[in-house]
Amino acid sequence: MKGAFSALLFGAALFACSGGALAQEQQAATTQNPFGGTDQPAPAATKKARAAAPVALKAGQFEKEADAKASCPSDTVVWANLSTKVYHHAGAATYGKTKHGAYMCEKDTAAAGLRAAKREKRK
Repeated sequence: MKGAFSALLFGAALFACSGGALAQEQQAATTQNPFGGTDQPAPAATKKARAAAPVALKAGQFEKEADAKASCPSDTVVWANLSTKVYHHAGAATYGKTKHGAYMCEKDTAAAGLRAAKREKRK
């Protein structure tokens, strides 16, 4: 028990000695704010935040289903996953739910380089 306690004290003393150098490094990494306090450097964007960035829609791609239906009243409206280049029909589990997608007229999907989902039946 006595040995464990002395090892703990030694570790605490070592930590306290190195703490001064660490504090100086941290202070050097931050800048002084003229209004008091310090400004911390901005954190880097996370992978999740970068992934959620919207994809620019091209001609014939719509953010809202109603806009796509107005554009092609005689054609079927599908959800195009722009990341995977696969489109889904209404009623599918992924219809309108993928992160990077748009509503499109089915006739325009081939020109955009999209294909129909393989395990999905058209309704």
